[in-house]
Amino acid sequence: MRAYHSNEIGNVVVLGHSGSGKTSVIEAMAYRAGLTNRIGKIEDGNTLSDYSPEEIKRHSSVGLSVIPLEWNNCKINLLDTPGSFDFVGEVEAALKVAESALIVVPATEGISVGTKEAMHKAYDKAKMIYISGLDYPNAAYQQKLEDLKMTYGKAIAPIQVPIMEGSKMVGYVNVAKMEGRYFDGEQTHPCPIPDDMWDKITPIKNMIDEAVANTNDELLEKYINEEPFTKEEISWALRQGVMNKTLIPVLCGTNQIGIQIILNSMVAFFSAAGDMVNSMVVHNEETDEDDLIGFDESLAPSLFVFKTIADPFVGRISLFKVCTGSIRSGMTLFNVQKKEAEKLNKIYVMKGKDLIETDCLNAGDIGALSKLSYTQTNDTLCTLDYRITYETILFSQPYYGKAIKPVGKANEEKITNALNKLLEEDKTLKFENNGETKQQCIYGIGDIHIDSVVSKLKERFNIDVTLDNIIIPYRETIRGQVTQRYKYKKQSGGHGQYGDVEMTFEPSHDYTIPFIFEEKIFGGAVPKAYFPAVEKGLIEATKHGILAQYPVLGIKATLIDGSYHSVDSSEMAFKTATIMCFKEAMEKAKPALLEPFMTLHVYIDEKFTGDIMGHFNKKRARVMGSEILEDGLIKITAEAPQEEVMNYAVDLRAMTQGQGFFDMEFLGYEFAPDHVTKRVIANHQ
Repeated sequence: MRAYHSNEIGNVVVLGHSGSGKTSVIEAMAYRAGLTNRIGKIEDGNTLSDYSPEEIKRHSSVGLSVIPLEWNNCKINLLDTPGSFDFVGEVEAALKVAESALIVVPATEGISVGTKEAMHKAYDKAKMIYISGLDYPNAAYQQKLEDLKMTYGKAIAPIQVPIMEGSKMVGYVNVAKMEGRYFDGEQTHPCPIPDDMWDKITPIKNMIDEAVANTNDELLEKYINEEPFTKEEISWALRQGVMNKTLIPVLCGTNQIGIQIILNSMVAFFSAAGDMVNSMVVHNEETDEDDLIGFDESLAPSLFVFKTIADPFVGRISLFKVCTGSIRSGMTLFNVQKKEAEKLNKIYVMKGKDLIETDCLNAGDIGALSKLSYTQTNDTLCTLDYRITYETILFSQPYYGKAIKPVGKANEEKITNALNKLLEEDKTLKFENNGETKQQCIYGIGDIHIDSVVSKLKERFNIDVTLDNIIIPYRETIRGQVTQRYKYKKQSGGHGQYGDVEMTFEPSHDYTIPFIFEEKIFGGAVPKAYFPAVEKGLIEATKHGILAQYPVLGIKATLIDGSYHSVDSSEMAFKTATIMCFKEAMEKAKPALLEPFMTLHVYIDEKFTGDIMGHFNKKRARVMGSEILEDGLIKITAEAPQEEVMNYAVDLRAMTQGQGFFDMEFLGYEFAPDHVTKRVIANHQ
């Protein structure tokens, strides 16, 4: 494969719901473009895109993969992405480096959740839709077009109408050119438009004309005057409309038939990486200002790392996009974030799992580097003469958590290194070592995501783990006020121990700190030298409450009296007296359990509002308000106990068929109701 220039390169992310046929369509495109000599099958586990043991087992994509095709003297880097919402980080990484999007949808009635999600995420990309599966028994192409038009309006511009014989697609009519094509093996030949298809073609032609008319005033005037468009005007308008994101061409076919028109249309309608429409803002580290640049080969070389793969055999593989200049083997570049130099020993082009060595990649192209010492996802490599940073990928935050525990001593020693590699690879994973609960906690997008982590630990690193629920970090406090005295006196030969304190304990209502300490000693009953010892005693005492041994918050402790012995008193004695005084006081001061509350911001389509509100009512949540956002989504703000929303990522996905999303942050502590308090105490006992 030769080194292509930025005006010959296009990067296309392939999106769609899980099971929509993305991988099969990519496999057919790779075969049609001559990249492979056979079409792999998902069920056989031999496709270019789904090559990992996890993907072969699931029969679906888990990670993004890059498939480079050569077509009509252009290079098209296809980025295959998972359809499952749990692997949204892979989609976000692919969208960062793609200029355009191909959205694969099944030929069934209705707009699937995956299609809506894909359209939403690719809102700022040039798009085409490919309706696949016209040979399926439940295919409803005409209805699918109507559904798309109803949902996305005048932007929908269908290019084809299939010619069917029974359930088999034998050709198509290119409505934009008003030409019939008949399939003959892998080739197509011109054919007359069948007479019985005009009732299907006419409304489609009207849809195209309407879409073309909306691209500029001149064509709109021509449309109003009922003047026919020329083929050249239609082709020009379609390209301009796609590049300006006002038109979305719709193609159709099966997993193997109609593939050539996809390739032709991507070259015809999608922009090249080097086109001005793909200019981007970068931060100039030297001037501390933003620069507007394009994928320009004449500039100093730079690249952006958008994905890291932890390969157990090759090591760390860094997928990158060349942003400026040309990247060559043996080159040394500067990592702006890490302030370190990186030697690029070998440059590769990725073809699925295969690394193909190459000497040079130009601006706009996608490649891979292995065994970089410092570089991670979201890092920029550039020259010292032109130090810039590219806008980083904003990955979705993980809120679904489980405690992870290695099985056996040998796995305990290996798990930290293995998890670090997975965290480097997947930026939607988070690991937390909770010192309080002694749990190792892994957070992801959903249950399928966490399940895939367990599988990867087993398959890649031979580590067996079990999952458990994360322990909720309850706290304890008091509701009442009490004054307590405790005298600690111990004689064991020689100097004894003597500390005497009288203290008032009351609620401070400040649950951000364990206690507030004050002293109101008169007449030197307790010397000032022992005040720090009393405070140290409070620090120790508030580590564990009396209900279920949770840390104590929100106490105000005032030292009001006491006594000391000139010989036997010591810091240790006053510290011990304070601890015992606190424990006795807690029992009398109406001890109470506090539970953590979270603030949630939920973003949904209006039709799901009732379900979300009803669900919050069941979860002891308070809905604080809602608002309509610019894109029509509803934002609902609620406050809920952490215990009730630990699985909210899964619950929300089920309620909204995957369309809703949310963020969550810690709010504070509130009194737990009696039934929760009794359960927590019983579990502790």
